[in-house]
Amino acid sequence: MIKVTNLRKSFNDLVVLNGIDLEVKDGEVLSIIGPSGSGKSTLIRCLNFLEKPDAGLIEIGNARLNAESCTRKEIQQLRSQTAMVFQNYNLFKNKTALQNITESLIVVKKMPKKEANEIGMELLKQVGLESKKDNYPATLSGGQQQRVSIARALAMRPHAILFDEPTSSLDPELVSEVLQVIKSIAEMKTTMIIVTHEMDFAREVSDHVIFIANGNIVEQGTSKEFFNHPREERTKQFLKHLGSDSNPS
Repeated sequence: MIKVTNLRKSFNDLVVLNGIDLEVKDGEVLSIIGPSGSGKSTLIRCLNFLEKPDAGLIEIGNARLNAESCTRKEIQQLRSQTAMVFQNYNLFKNKTALQNITESLIVVKKMPKKEANEIGMELLKQVGLESKKDNYPATLSGGQQQRVSIARALAMRPHAILFDEPTSSLDPELVSEVLQVIKSIAEMKTTMIIVTHEMDFAREVSDHVIFIANGNIVEQGTSKEFFNHPREERTKQFLKHLGSDSNPS
C-alpha cells in the first residue's frame, strides 16, 4: 500500500529527514510520534509532495515516484492516491460544510451535483454533522470544522488518508470528538498515517508506531510493543516526559 525508501529532506544545512524507510500495509494505521521539530510533519507532507523531498522513493497505491527525477504527471498521480487532513482544517470559508465536501467530487471527479450531494450528506452523517450541512466554517467550532475536513478527505475515496496533527489546533474539550471520528474510520480498515501528540489515542488506534527524533527513526514496532516495551532509551524518556502510562521493561 505505502512504501517509503531512503527519504531525505534538508532545509539549507538543516537535515530534517535523514533516510527514512517505512511501510504501511493496506488497511493499517501508522502513527508517527516524536518531539517538536523532529521531522514528523515534514515527513507526512513529503508523502504527497506538499514538501519536495531531496531524495527517496515513494510508492502509494499504484503510484511510484523517485523524488530526484519525477515528472509533474507522476506527482499528480501520487497526490491522487491520498487525501490530507491538516492542523488548521483548510476549509473554503465561502462554502458551506456540504459544499466543502462536494467541491472536489464535482470539480475533480466531474460527478453530477445530485450524486455528489448524496455522498456529501452520507459523509456528514458519518462524522455527526448532518444538521450542519448549510453552515459556513465561521459558524462551526474547531472540532466541527476538522470533522468536515475529515469527511472531505473521505469523499475522494483515497488509498490512504494522511493526518498532520489533526487535533493540535483544537481546544482540549474538542479533541475527543475528532479522535472519536478518526477511530471510527480506522475500524473501517481505512489506511491511515497519523502524526499525533495524543499518546493514548496512538496506543489505541495504531497497528504500528514510529518514533522520530532529529530526522531519524529511533524506534518502531506494533502499538503494544512500542508503548509497553520500548527498547531505546530515547523512546523511554520521551514517553515518560509525556506522562504516558506505558510500563517499559
